[in-house]
Amino acid sequence: MNSISFADRAQVCLVVFMVLVAGSVLAGEEVVRDGVLHITNESSPSEGVETVNLEEVWRVGGEDGEDFFGLITQVLVEDDGSIYLLDTRLSEVPVYSPEGERLTTLSREGEGPGETRMPTNLVKMPDGNLGLVQRFPGKITMIDWEGNPQGQVEPKMESGGLMALYDCFPHSSGQLTIIGNSFKQNGSSGRTDVNFVSNFSTEGAELVRFTGIVNEMDFSNFHFKEDEQNEITFRKAAVGADGRVYLCKSRNLYQIHVYLPDGQLDRVIEREYEHRQRTDEEYQRVYNMAESQMSRLPNAKFDISKIEPDVNSLRFAEDGNLWVTSSQSGYNQPEGILVTYDVFNPDGHFIKQVAASCEGDGKDDNLFWAPDGSAVLVTGFTDALMSLQTSGMAGGDDDEEAEPMEVIYMRPLK
Repeated sequence: MNSISFADRAQVCLVVFMVLVAGSVLAGEEVVRDGVLHITNESSPSEGVETVNLEEVWRVGGEDGEDFFGLITQVLVEDDGSIYLLDTRLSEVPVYSPEGERLTTLSREGEGPGETRMPTNLVKMPDGNLGLVQRFPGKITMIDWEGNPQGQVEPKMESGGLMALYDCFPHSSGQLTIIGNSFKQNGSSGRTDVNFVSNFSTEGAELVRFTGIVNEMDFSNFHFKEDEQNEITFRKAAVGADGRVYLCKSRNLYQIHVYLPDGQLDRVIEREYEHRQRTDEEYQRVYNMAESQMSRLPNAKFDISKIEPDVNSLRFAEDGNLWVTSSQSGYNQPEGILVTYDVFNPDGHFIKQVAASCEGDGKDDNLFWAPDGSAVLVTGFTDALMSLQTSGMAGGDDDEEAEPMEVIYMRPLK
């Protein structure tokens, strides 16, 4: 079984859009600052841009489809081509054949064996079972490929407290790199949050902590400043084949911290980058979401940023390179290009960009790549995510439902 997410390998059926001459020097100057190696990349990659052209094979869902999806947030593809989708909103895993036939549905919403509520990721565990990462209360529910319950992993901190999980990266060694938050109440109106990235055993014991950002919160005098929110959350981490952990720790910096498996900081990857300003519509949408989420806090204040976070997601692809989506990846693209990825080698040198050419809206749709070069396009992803955050998670109403989501399976043109 191979996983697919926000990135893909660049070795299959690529049409060169622009390539620098052979023998060009590797991008990224290596400098040491305060004892830490920094790879400082310019705004353009050393090998230019490659384009992959995708064509539709089949689609399901949408206005006229029989299948309904709430919010597809992850995709896995088995060796035989079977496609496993994670529906976070419906708390289930629809399974399709390579020809688009719905084969079965695994798991369901609930608290019983093999059940979850709003799982955020679908991963292949070290023992070969499927793992559904539940945000809160944080745990990983395991099932086999037929959906039979196989136990669960509940990460624990020595300091105690409740746990919320964002992501999980299983290792061949049997360890799990987990991103999450722990919460401890301080009196009637205070709380200490620790945003952590750590390696855990499958028994839930913390083994190595790569980072822990402590945030003391006073709900009687709460002030949210978005530009200062450097929390590591969904898809803001990746794990390389050698066990190094890559983290996006700064909201308004195109910067990736790389840690060795023992927890030591190895290097920092940087790229020259121009922030993308939010449109008035984007700003208002985030403002409304913050207002909804903080409506129960007396005297709460919030300052919404005028810019989007520089880095949206990190992912290691089948080519062994780090693929990054930025705030510009789905915006201001050439005609016919859905999204463009920044590709770094594991040491942090900006080697190329990969542009995906297919139908869709890069601002609202999400593309998941398979190891064989095929891809799954999920339409209406951003709208469905916002709908979930302002209703199911934030206590809002469901009057403004997103358009029915479609899942489109595509292959690269020969």
